[in-house]
Amino acid sequence: MTVRIAGGLVGALVLGLATVPGAAFAQAAAAPAAATPAPQVKVEAITAGTGGKPPEHSYVLINYKGMLQDGTVFDQAERMPMALDEVVPGFALGLVQMERGGRYRLTIPPELGYGAQASGPIPANATLVFEIDLLDFKTPEELAALMTEMQKAQAAQAGAAAAPAPAPAGQK
Repeated sequence: MTVRIAGGLVGALVLGLATVPGAAFAQAAAAPAAATPAPQVKVEAITAGTGGKPPEHSYVLINYKGMLQDGTVFDQAERMPMALDEVVPGFALGLVQMERGGRYRLTIPPELGYGAQASGPIPANATLVFEIDLLDFKTPEELAALMTEMQKAQAAQAGAAAAPAPAPAGQK
């Protein structure tokens, strides 16, 4: 059975973490040192990518299927954009290890997912498993440059539309 979470993965994963820039990485880095080893995400390449890895704080475009360990699908989407700073720590930590164009299986332990907090169809202390295709990524700087280019193009189009049409040849 597939349960669709409102807002897709972005909505589901953001529920477990405040959407503060850098929060996913900061929360993972701020874990207290303990005698037991720190929890780690597991990234397995199904098909290796060849296009570089997204840096921290990037925006990614992915296809994904999110499952519990027993295979129950709790969410899936295609061509989903998301900010790495707005997801649970394990999801961000896994994505920065993937290469553009690859397909991966990401396993997130509860400590880097939702922990003891249940979220929709995801029970407390659940290990999360994702199959992810990393289609593309952009840094915040690249996105800002693209936005500036788009705004300039729109302004140019608006200016051209507002200009009076030239008189037909031979008329004044």
